[in-house]
Amino acid sequence: MKIYFYISVAASALCLLLSIVLFFEGGVNQGMQNEIQAQQVKLQQQQEEINKGQAISQKVGPELLRDMAVSSTKNEKMKALLAKNGYTVNVASPTPGASPAPAKAPAATPAEPGRLQP
Repeated sequence: MKIYFYISVAASALCLLLSIVLFFEGGVNQGMQNEIQAQQVKLQQQQEEINKGQAISQKVGPELLRDMAVSSTKNEKMKALLAKNGYTVNVASPTPGASPAPAKAPAATPAEPGRLQP
């Protein structure tokens, strides 16, 4: 009868030991999950900043290039800067007998990549 007592004490000690190991492992896993979540939040913030920058560049970039193309008709340094970066500005000359140019210069539209036309 004592053998059953020792078997049950050994089984309960093993259960206690395994529960302590599981408790420790659970704490380690929880710490890792918290670290991963913090990294995910940081990456999401970085992605939001990148998206904001892309939206701004898509909105402001073409407008800035158009303004630079218009100003390059009067400023040779601006024309040289655009040419240095692969942009050429084609100025349309008025044809004789055509109506006068509008008061405001039309916005430049890229005819093809790398070309601006005011």
